[in-house]
Amino acid sequence: MNATDDIRLIYRQVRPLLVGGILILIPFLYGISGFYSVGAEERGVVMRFGKVIREQVLPGMHYHLPWPIESVRTLPTTALRTLEVDFSGSAPSGLQPELTTGDEDLVNVALLVQYNISAPGRYLSSAKSPEAILEQLVMAGTLGYVGSSAIDPLLTVGRTRFQNQLKNHLQSSVDDWQLGLRITSVQIRRLEPPASIKPAFDDVARARSEKQKLIQESAGERNTRLAQARGEVSRIREQASAEATETLETALGHRDRFLANWEAYKQSPRITRQRLYLERLERILTPVELIIADPATSSRQP
Repeated sequence: MNATDDIRLIYRQVRPLLVGGILILIPFLYGISGFYSVGAEERGVVMRFGKVIREQVLPGMHYHLPWPIESVRTLPTTALRTLEVDFSGSAPSGLQPELTTGDEDLVNVALLVQYNISAPGRYLSSAKSPEAILEQLVMAGTLGYVGSSAIDPLLTVGRTRFQNQLKNHLQSSVDDWQLGLRITSVQIRRLEPPASIKPAFDDVARARSEKQKLIQESAGERNTRLAQARGEVSRIREQASAEATETLETALGHRDRFLANWEAYKQSPRITRQRLYLERLERILTPVELIIADPATSSRQP
């Protein structure tokens, strides 16, 4: 007996074992093929014959019925996704790339929308391409907002309001379409007048800045003058108060002196009259220079 015959003999002996092992192994492998794992930043979606039956499978090891009965797709739900919408680059041929504002001016607009997947089951089952629908919603919302707004607020103080209102509008529209997305932010990458008319807008901006500067300078000068005027008013009031106090004290002194003289007059009228007369003469004659000449000497002069 040669080696070939030995191999054939061994094969005939182990063939029932191999067949039995294969018959057991294939169902075993088919059965364990239903085990799957979901990453820490992922969520799983279980579909049975294409229909979603579980849309929020948490991270960890799980089991589903093997293919083709059930299948699983895992999606990164915590990772932020970015959608850039540039109207100047997405405008169809033959149409203007600028948007028309409510006061019939033109602006170039480019937006950056960030979002993530909040409901994986809806994301997979609601539409073939949720991102394409989201892009159309962004364009429609932007056209509606810009078309109803004046250009000056859009270019200055209205940018933050534009971003917030567009974000809220997009979230409401996404919920209505059941896309399973959550809008986290809307950022304006470009919002400016077209290049052909930008110099005119720059002139207007400079004029507005110069106007604001003049207003601030005038307000500062006004405040300075008001402070000076308040200081002068305070000084005049203090001076008037001091003069009023001095006048009042003088008047009170005259009154007291008069009353004292009156009391003295009632007790001794003659002496009081003589004293008052002499005091008055003293006050009158004190500043007067007196020259007393001898009459006899004056009469002998030629």
